[in-house]
Amino acid sequence: MRLKMLFSVILTLVIAGGIGFYMVHNPELVALFYGISPWHAIFLVLMCILTFGISGLYLKVFTGKFGMNLRPREWFGLTVVTTMGNYLTPFSGGLIARASYLKHRHAFPYARFLAMLAANYLIAFALISITGIVTLLTLPEKQNDEWLVLIFFFATLVTVWLVSIFPSITVGSKNRLVLLAQRAAEGLFIIRGDRVLLGKLIVLTVMNILIGALLYFVAFLSMGSMLPFRMALLIYLLTAFTILINITPGNFGIQEAGTSLAAAILGAGVEMGLMASLIIRAATILSAFSLGPVFSYLLSKELVAKQDCGAD
Repeated sequence: MRLKMLFSVILTLVIAGGIGFYMVHNPELVALFYGISPWHAIFLVLMCILTFGISGLYLKVFTGKFGMNLRPREWFGLTVVTTMGNYLTPFSGGLIARASYLKHRHAFPYARFLAMLAANYLIAFALISITGIVTLLTLPEKQNDEWLVLIFFFATLVTVWLVSIFPSITVGSKNRLVLLAQRAAEGLFIIRGDRVLLGKLIVLTVMNILIGALLYFVAFLSMGSMLPFRMALLIYLLTAFTILINITPGNFGIQEAGTSLAAAILGAGVEMGLMASLIIRAATILSAFSLGPVFSYLLSKELVAKQDCGAD
Protein backbone atom coordinates (compact mmCIF):
# COMPACT_ATOMS: atom_id res chain seq x y z
CA MET A 1 0.00 0.00 0.00
CA ARG A 2 2.88 2.35 0.81
CA LEU A 3 4.40 1.67 -2.60
CA LYS A 4 1.09 2.55 -4.24
CA MET A 5 0.89 5.80 -2.30
CA LEU A 6 4.49 6.64 -3.16
CA PHE A 7 3.85 5.91 -6.82
CA SER A 8 0.75 8.12 -6.77
CA VAL A 9 2.63 11.01 -5.15
CA ILE A 10 5.51 10.76 -7.61
CA LEU A 11 3.14 10.51 -10.58
CA THR A 12 1.16 13.53 -9.38
CA LEU A 13 4.32 15.60 -9.01
CA VAL A 14 5.52 14.56 -12.46
CA ILE A 15 2.16 15.44 -14.02
CA ALA A 16 2.00 18.78 -12.19
CA GLY A 17 5.55 19.55 -13.30
CA GLY A 18 4.76 18.61 -16.89
CA ILE A 19 1.63 20.77 -17.03
CA GLY A 20 3.47 23.63 -15.35
CA PHE A 21 6.36 23.38 -17.83
CA TYR A 22 3.91 23.34 -20.74
CA MET A 23 2.04 26.36 -19.44
CA VAL A 24 5.23 28.36 -18.85
CA HIS A 25 6.25 27.79 -22.45
CA ASN A 26 2.76 28.65 -23.72
CA PRO A 27 1.89 31.90 -21.90
CA GLU A 28 -1.03 32.54 -24.23
CA LEU A 29 -2.83 29.64 -22.53
CA VAL A 30 -2.28 31.20 -19.11
CA ALA A 31 -3.73 34.42 -20.50
CA LEU A 32 -6.87 32.54 -21.46
CA PHE A 33 -7.26 31.33 -17.88
CA TYR A 34 -6.88 34.81 -16.40
CA GLY A 35 -9.21 36.24 -19.03
CA ILE A 36 -12.23 34.28 -17.77
CA SER A 37 -15.08 36.61 -16.80
CA PRO A 38 -16.40 36.51 -13.22
CA TRP A 39 -19.86 35.55 -14.52
CA HIS A 40 -18.51 32.47 -16.28
CA ALA A 41 -16.54 31.53 -13.17
CA ILE A 42 -19.58 31.89 -10.91
CA PHE A 43 -21.72 29.87 -13.32
CA LEU A 44 -19.15 27.04 -13.40
CA VAL A 45 -18.96 26.93 -9.60
CA LEU A 46 -22.75 26.84 -9.31
CA MET A 47 -22.91 24.01 -11.85
CA CYS A 48 -20.33 22.05 -9.85
CA ILE A 49 -22.42 22.50 -6.71
CA LEU A 50 -25.46 21.33 -8.65
CA THR A 51 -23.61 18.14 -9.62
CA PHE A 52 -22.94 17.55 -5.92
CA GLY A 53 -26.66 17.84 -5.29
CA ILE A 54 -27.64 15.43 -8.06
CA SER A 55 -25.02 12.88 -6.97
CA GLY A 56 -26.29 13.26 -3.41
CA LEU A 57 -29.87 12.63 -4.53
CA TYR A 58 -28.65 9.47 -6.29
CA LEU A 59 -27.23 8.31 -2.94
CA LYS A 60 -30.44 9.21 -1.12
CA VAL A 61 -32.65 7.41 -3.64
CA PHE A 62 -30.57 4.23 -3.66
CA THR A 63 -30.12 3.97 0.12
CA GLY A 64 -33.82 4.73 0.53
CA LYS A 65 -34.44 1.35 -1.06
CA PHE A 66 -33.09 -0.17 2.18
CA GLY A 67 -35.13 1.94 4.54
CA MET A 68 -32.55 4.68 5.08
CA ASN A 69 -33.76 8.26 5.14
CA LEU A 70 -30.70 10.43 4.68
CA ARG A 71 -31.14 14.05 5.64
CA PRO A 72 -29.99 16.84 3.27
CA ARG A 73 -26.84 17.45 5.31
CA GLU A 74 -26.00 13.79 4.79
CA TRP A 75 -26.81 13.10 1.14
CA PHE A 76 -25.47 16.45 -0.03
CA GLY A 77 -22.67 16.66 2.53
CA LEU A 78 -21.36 13.17 1.82
CA THR A 79 -20.98 14.01 -1.87
CA VAL A 80 -19.10 17.21 -1.09
CA VAL A 81 -16.85 15.51 1.46
CA THR A 82 -16.25 12.62 -0.94
CA THR A 83 -15.11 15.01 -3.66
CA MET A 84 -12.85 16.87 -1.24
CA GLY A 85 -11.46 13.58 0.07
CA ASN A 86 -10.73 12.36 -3.43
CA TYR A 87 -8.58 15.44 -3.97
CA LEU A 88 -6.72 14.90 -0.71
CA THR A 89 -5.97 11.22 -1.24
CA PRO A 90 -5.38 8.97 -4.26
CA PHE A 91 -7.36 5.84 -5.14
CA SER A 92 -10.72 7.50 -4.36
CA GLY A 93 -10.10 7.95 -0.66
CA GLY A 94 -13.23 10.06 -0.42
CA LEU A 95 -15.38 7.09 -1.41
CA ILE A 96 -13.83 5.06 1.41
CA ALA A 97 -14.80 7.82 3.84
CA ARG A 98 -18.37 7.78 2.49
CA ALA A 99 -18.63 4.02 2.86
CA SER A 100 -17.26 4.25 6.41
CA TYR A 101 -19.81 6.92 7.37
CA LEU A 102 -22.75 4.92 6.04
CA LYS A 103 -21.46 1.83 7.82
CA HIS A 104 -20.99 3.44 11.23
CA ARG A 105 -23.89 5.90 11.10
CA HIS A 106 -26.55 3.78 9.37
CA ALA A 107 -25.16 0.21 9.52
CA PHE A 108 -25.03 0.13 5.71
CA PRO A 109 -22.81 -2.87 4.82
CA TYR A 110 -19.63 -2.29 2.82
CA ALA A 111 -20.63 -5.05 0.40
CA ARG A 112 -23.92 -3.30 -0.34
CA PHE A 113 -22.11 0.01 -0.79
CA LEU A 114 -19.81 -1.59 -3.35
CA ALA A 115 -22.82 -3.08 -5.12
CA MET A 116 -24.45 0.37 -5.22
CA LEU A 117 -21.26 1.99 -6.52
CA ALA A 118 -20.71 -0.65 -9.20
CA ALA A 119 -24.33 -0.45 -10.34
CA ASN A 120 -24.01 3.33 -10.48
CA TYR A 121 -21.04 3.00 -12.82
CA LEU A 122 -22.86 0.52 -15.03
CA ILE A 123 -25.94 2.71 -15.36
CA ALA A 124 -23.79 5.78 -16.00
CA PHE A 125 -21.60 4.13 -18.64
CA ALA A 126 -24.62 2.58 -20.35
CA LEU A 127 -26.36 5.95 -20.64
CA ILE A 128 -23.10 7.67 -21.61
CA SER A 129 -22.59 5.12 -24.38
CA ILE A 130 -26.17 5.43 -25.63
CA THR A 131 -25.95 9.23 -25.60
CA GLY A 132 -22.63 9.10 -27.44
CA ILE A 133 -23.95 6.70 -30.08
CA VAL A 134 -27.06 8.79 -30.74
CA THR A 135 -25.06 12.02 -30.88
CA LEU A 136 -22.47 10.63 -33.28
CA LEU A 137 -25.05 9.00 -35.55
CA THR A 138 -26.87 12.30 -35.92
CA LEU A 139 -23.75 14.20 -36.97
CA PRO A 140 -24.03 15.23 -40.65
CA GLU A 141 -20.45 14.18 -41.38
CA LYS A 142 -18.05 11.97 -39.48
CA GLN A 143 -14.26 11.88 -39.61
CA ASN A 144 -12.33 8.60 -39.33
CA ASP A 145 -11.50 9.25 -35.66
CA GLU A 146 -15.17 9.81 -34.87
CA TRP A 147 -15.98 6.39 -36.28
CA LEU A 148 -13.46 4.98 -33.80
CA VAL A 149 -15.25 6.82 -30.99
CA LEU A 150 -18.55 5.36 -32.18
CA ILE A 151 -17.08 1.84 -32.06
CA PHE A 152 -15.75 2.58 -28.57
CA PHE A 153 -19.22 3.54 -27.34
CA PHE A 154 -20.72 0.42 -28.90
CA ALA A 155 -18.05 -1.76 -27.28
CA THR A 156 -18.69 -0.14 -23.90
CA LEU A 157 -22.42 -0.70 -24.19
CA VAL A 158 -21.87 -4.38 -25.02
CA THR A 159 -19.49 -4.71 -22.07
CA VAL A 160 -22.04 -3.19 -19.71
CA TRP A 161 -24.67 -5.60 -21.03
CA LEU A 162 -22.36 -8.59 -20.47
CA VAL A 163 -21.62 -7.49 -16.92
CA SER A 164 -25.33 -6.95 -16.27
CA ILE A 165 -26.04 -10.61 -17.05
CA PHE A 166 -23.06 -11.79 -14.99
CA PRO A 167 -24.18 -14.29 -12.32
CA SER A 168 -24.80 -12.50 -9.04
CA ILE A 169 -23.97 -15.64 -7.08
CA THR A 170 -20.56 -16.02 -5.47
CA VAL A 171 -18.31 -18.20 -7.60
CA GLY A 172 -15.42 -18.28 -5.15
CA SER A 173 -13.00 -16.33 -7.33
CA LYS A 174 -10.45 -13.98 -5.79
CA ASN A 175 -9.94 -12.10 -9.03
CA ARG A 176 -10.72 -8.42 -8.45
CA LEU A 177 -12.41 -7.95 -11.82
CA VAL A 178 -14.63 -10.99 -11.28
CA LEU A 179 -15.58 -9.81 -7.80
CA LEU A 180 -16.33 -6.33 -9.11
CA ALA A 181 -18.53 -7.80 -11.84
CA GLN A 182 -20.38 -9.79 -9.19
CA ARG A 183 -20.95 -6.68 -7.08
CA ALA A 184 -22.22 -4.81 -10.12
CA ALA A 185 -24.58 -7.65 -10.98
CA GLU A 186 -25.85 -7.66 -7.38
CA GLY A 187 -26.51 -3.94 -7.51
CA LEU A 188 -28.33 -4.21 -10.83
CA PHE A 189 -30.38 -7.12 -9.53
CA ILE A 190 -31.58 -4.89 -6.69
CA ILE A 191 -32.39 -2.04 -9.08
CA ARG A 192 -34.08 -4.12 -11.79
CA GLY A 193 -36.65 -5.34 -9.31
CA ASP A 194 -37.85 -1.79 -8.69
CA ARG A 195 -38.79 0.10 -11.88
CA VAL A 196 -39.55 3.30 -9.97
CA LEU A 197 -36.07 3.23 -8.44
CA LEU A 198 -34.48 2.49 -11.82
CA GLY A 199 -36.41 5.34 -13.43
CA LYS A 200 -35.25 7.81 -10.78
CA LEU A 201 -31.62 6.73 -11.12
CA ILE A 202 -31.77 7.04 -14.90
CA VAL A 203 -33.26 10.56 -14.68
CA LEU A 204 -30.57 11.67 -12.22
CA THR A 205 -27.81 10.17 -14.38
CA VAL A 206 -29.12 11.93 -17.50
CA MET A 207 -29.20 15.20 -15.56
CA ASN A 208 -25.58 14.71 -14.55
CA ILE A 209 -24.62 14.05 -18.16
CA LEU A 210 -26.33 17.23 -19.36
CA ILE A 211 -24.74 19.33 -16.62
CA GLY A 212 -21.34 17.81 -17.36
CA ALA A 213 -21.73 18.75 -21.02
CA LEU A 214 -22.82 22.25 -20.00
CA LEU A 215 -19.70 22.60 -17.85
CA TYR A 216 -17.49 21.86 -20.83
CA PHE A 217 -19.54 24.09 -23.12
CA VAL A 218 -19.20 27.06 -20.74
CA ALA A 219 -15.52 26.28 -20.07
CA PHE A 220 -14.78 26.53 -23.79
CA LEU A 221 -17.04 29.57 -24.10
CA SER A 222 -15.18 31.33 -21.27
CA MET A 223 -12.03 31.10 -23.40
CA GLY A 224 -13.80 32.57 -26.44
CA SER A 225 -14.34 29.25 -28.19
CA MET A 226 -17.86 28.80 -29.58
CA LEU A 227 -17.80 25.03 -29.45
CA PRO A 228 -21.10 23.42 -30.52
CA PHE A 229 -22.95 21.92 -27.55
CA ARG A 230 -22.97 18.43 -29.07
CA MET A 231 -19.15 18.59 -29.32
CA ALA A 232 -18.93 19.65 -25.68
CA LEU A 233 -21.25 16.75 -24.86
CA LEU A 234 -19.04 14.24 -26.68
CA ILE A 235 -15.90 15.58 -24.98
CA TYR A 236 -17.58 15.17 -21.59
CA LEU A 237 -18.80 11.66 -22.43
CA LEU A 238 -15.30 10.52 -23.37
CA THR A 239 -13.69 12.24 -20.40
CA ALA A 240 -16.14 10.52 -18.02
CA PHE A 241 -14.35 7.20 -18.57
CA THR A 242 -11.19 8.54 -16.92
CA ILE A 243 -12.91 8.06 -13.55
CA LEU A 244 -11.92 4.40 -13.83
CA ILE A 245 -8.22 5.33 -13.58
CA ASN A 246 -8.12 6.78 -10.07
CA ILE A 247 -4.40 6.58 -9.31
CA THR A 248 -3.85 10.25 -8.53
CA PRO A 249 -5.68 12.59 -6.14
CA GLY A 250 -8.79 13.87 -7.88
CA ASN A 251 -7.74 11.94 -10.99
CA PHE A 252 -5.31 14.78 -11.64
CA GLY A 253 -3.61 14.51 -14.98
CA ILE A 254 -5.72 11.56 -16.08
CA GLN A 255 -8.79 13.71 -16.60
CA GLU A 256 -6.72 16.37 -18.36
CA ALA A 257 -5.23 13.78 -20.69
CA GLY A 258 -8.67 12.34 -21.46
CA THR A 259 -10.18 15.74 -22.20
CA SER A 260 -7.21 16.78 -24.35
CA LEU A 261 -7.39 13.55 -26.34
CA ALA A 262 -11.17 13.84 -26.78
CA ALA A 263 -10.86 17.48 -27.86
CA ALA A 264 -8.14 16.54 -30.36
CA ILE A 265 -10.24 13.72 -31.86
CA LEU A 266 -13.29 15.95 -32.19
CA GLY A 267 -11.39 18.89 -33.65
CA ALA A 268 -11.50 21.26 -30.67
CA GLY A 269 -7.73 21.23 -30.15
CA VAL A 270 -5.46 19.66 -27.55
CA GLU A 271 -4.56 22.96 -25.89
CA MET A 272 -8.16 24.08 -25.56
CA GLY A 273 -9.12 20.68 -24.19
CA LEU A 274 -6.39 20.91 -21.56
CA MET A 275 -7.43 24.41 -20.54
CA ALA A 276 -11.13 23.48 -20.37
CA SER A 277 -10.29 20.57 -18.08
CA LEU A 278 -8.16 22.77 -15.81
CA ILE A 279 -10.89 25.41 -15.64
CA ILE A 280 -13.50 22.83 -14.62
CA ARG A 281 -11.07 21.35 -12.11
CA ALA A 282 -10.49 24.77 -10.56
CA ALA A 283 -14.26 25.32 -10.23
CA THR A 284 -14.69 21.87 -8.68
CA ILE A 285 -11.88 22.38 -6.17
CA LEU A 286 -13.22 25.80 -5.19
CA SER A 287 -16.70 24.35 -4.68
CA ALA A 288 -15.58 21.26 -2.77
CA PHE A 289 -13.09 22.97 -0.47
CA SER A 290 -15.46 25.84 0.29
CA LEU A 291 -18.24 23.50 1.43
CA GLY A 292 -16.24 20.44 2.43
CA PRO A 293 -14.93 21.59 5.84
CA VAL A 294 -18.42 22.69 6.89
CA PHE A 295 -20.03 19.37 6.04
CA SER A 296 -17.09 17.42 7.47
CA TYR A 297 -17.84 19.08 10.79
CA LEU A 298 -21.58 18.45 10.54
CA LEU A 299 -21.15 14.79 9.58
CA SER A 300 -18.60 14.28 12.35
CA LYS A 301 -21.24 15.53 14.79
CA GLU A 302 -23.66 12.95 13.35
CA LEU A 303 -21.16 10.16 14.05
CA VAL A 304 -20.43 11.42 17.57
CA ALA A 305 -24.15 11.61 18.32
CA LYS A 306 -24.61 8.05 17.04
CA GLN A 307 -21.75 6.79 19.23
CA ASP A 308 -23.15 8.60 22.27
CA CYS A 309 -26.55 6.98 21.68
CA GLY A 310 -24.86 3.60 21.36
CA ALA A 311 -22.96 4.14 24.59
CA ASP A 312 -26.17 5.00 26.42
